[in-house]
Amino acid sequence: MIEQSVGKNYSRLVNVLIFIFPILINSVKVGGDIVLFILAVMGIFIAISKKLSPFNIKEIKVFSYLTAGYFIALCLAVLFSVKGTEQAHLLSRDLYFLLAPFIALAFYKAEINVSYLLAGVKVGLIVLALISFDQLQSGNTRPSGVMNADVFGNLAVSMFFVVLVFLKDESLKYKIFTLVSLLSGLFVIVASGTRGAWLSFLFLLVGYLYFLYRQKTMSSARSKIIAVLIIAGVLSVVSLNQSVKDRVYYTYTQTSDWMAGSEAVNAVSERLMMYKIAIDNIQDVPLFGHGLRTSNLVVYNFSPAEFQRYLISYNHLHNAYLTNYFNGGIFLLAALLLLLFAPLWLFLKENSQNHEEPIFIAGALLTLGYVSYGMVNILFGDVFMNAFYVFFLAIFLPLTARSKTIS
Repeated sequence: MIEQSVGKNYSRLVNVLIFIFPILINSVKVGGDIVLFILAVMGIFIAISKKLSPFNIKEIKVFSYLTAGYFIALCLAVLFSVKGTEQAHLLSRDLYFLLAPFIALAFYKAEINVSYLLAGVKVGLIVLALISFDQLQSGNTRPSGVMNADVFGNLAVSMFFVVLVFLKDESLKYKIFTLVSLLSGLFVIVASGTRGAWLSFLFLLVGYLYFLYRQKTMSSARSKIIAVLIIAGVLSVVSLNQSVKDRVYYTYTQTSDWMAGSEAVNAVSERLMMYKIAIDNIQDVPLFGHGLRTSNLVVYNFSPAEFQRYLISYNHLHNAYLTNYFNGGIFLLAALLLLLFAPLWLFLKENSQNHEEPIFIAGALLTLGYVSYGMVNILFGDVFMNAFYVFFLAIFLPLTARSKTIS
């Protein structure tokens, strides 16, 4: 077996990077990029100096093939596009997937201390809450840090559940800090005004309670108290926050109006129109798609005049699965589904054999969260969403494989 560690100083540096990434990803525009670049360079150096390939190491082989395969599918979409030379520069936003195997190799050769990751995520949520509060005070109705509000809300949801999963096994002094970070995360999710993130939060909450139920400790008073407090807190936010009630009401009325035949253009009708036109024309998509960021150009040609100027302002269909299919055909859609569901299957498989290991649950909720985000928004193609998924999956999947080896 290959020696996993290359020294205490190396492991210490990797754990420091693991700590700062969740803090920087949403608060400093290029902060997450710098961390991932450093990790990629470290991984490349190890690969060259130790003559190692991430595609041959058992613990990171699956991750490496999934991420590299997705990048290859993106390249095929560009290669077979009629405007391939014009679209090649778009691949720069997805370079994380090309570098992902080396990022995983950098993690693999270190002794990962998960407590550094958890501390970073907790501090990150508190920092996001401070940023959101400041932006609200400045008159921004949808605070979003350094990114799009939808992405901001989605990443806050994922961070929230990473912290929540490990809460049960923490000591009291850590639980207090954890509860502060969770309340901060809930504030950020609500303040972002991202309805898709709210739905994903409820979806993942059901998933978390399911995993909690499967644990033997679910029958304990402590676990029941945790579940009741979470549910009560969420219901309180929904019932007392006027912004949440307004946006939920508008969603309901706008959906009802569109289904009744209304031609009014609004946030909901735009999305529903995109979905309808895309599905109606799905059989005309070429094998390798129309090319990156062309989905809305295709939909534009079939949309009513009153919707056209709104649809052309986007570069995706507010559904990652339709967008990927139109952009890259069956190959890109298949690569996306594998990147989401293959890790999910591995996490669920390991959880079925060990209900107590939080890494398996955190990994499953990470992938389930991304599955749900993709239903109503973009997934990969946004640099923040790319970086976050690559980073956390590069930690959780190898730790899952390593836990299986140890057991």
